[in-house]
Amino acid sequence: MYMQSVHRMEDREQVVGLMQAYPFATLVSVVDGEPVASHLPILAEPGEPFVLMAHMAHANSHWRAFRDGARSLAIFAGPHGYVTPRWYVSRPNVPTWNYVAVHAHGCVEIIEDERLVLEHLRQMVDILDPTLATEQPESMDESYLAKLSRGVVVFKMTVERLEGKAKLNQNKTEEDRLAVRSRYLESSLADEIAMASMMSD
Repeated sequence: MYMQSVHRMEDREQVVGLMQAYPFATLVSVVDGEPVASHLPILAEPGEPFVLMAHMAHANSHWRAFRDGARSLAIFAGPHGYVTPRWYVSRPNVPTWNYVAVHAHGCVEIIEDERLVLEHLRQMVDILDPTLATEQPESMDESYLAKLSRGVVVFKMTVERLEGKAKLNQNKTEEDRLAVRSRYLESSLADEIAMASMMSD
C-alpha cells in the first residue's frame, strides 16, 4: 500500500495486535485473471511461520484461486475517522481521513485434513465467542460441526510480507495533532476513541 515513512508501523507486535483486535478482513486474490474479494473473519497466528487461518463457503468460487500456491492479500482495517480542518489550530488545511490498516501478503493453501478443519472451526468460535460452548453446547457438538464443515473450505495463508500503516496526523505539528486527539477523546465513536489512544502511543 502507499506508505509515507512517518506512517509506517515498525512494531511487529503492535501490527499483529491490530490484526487480532480487528479480525474481520478482506481477502483479495485473482481468479481467471480477475481480482476477487471476500470479507471474512481471519485469525492471525504469529510464529514461525506466521500464518493466517480462515474459511469460506464452498459455494464461493474464490477458493479456486488457492490452487497451485496462488498469492493473496489480506487487508485488516483498524479504526478510522474523518478529520475536519476546523479541528486544527493552524490555517489553512484540507479535510482528510485518519486510519490504521494492515496488509498481509502470502501464499494460500487449502486444509484438507478433517481433524485440522474441525480444530480451526472450534478455535474460531473459542476466540470470537468464548462462552458459546458452555452456554449453547449443541452449537459446538462434534457431529454438528463435522456436518457443517462439508460446506466450507478451510485455508491458511503463510505470511511473506506484512505492512502496517497508522495515518494519525504524524505529518502535522504537535499542536495540531493534540487538537485532533482531543476531538477524538470527546467522541462517542469507538473508532475515534481507539485512534486517540493510538495517537497517545
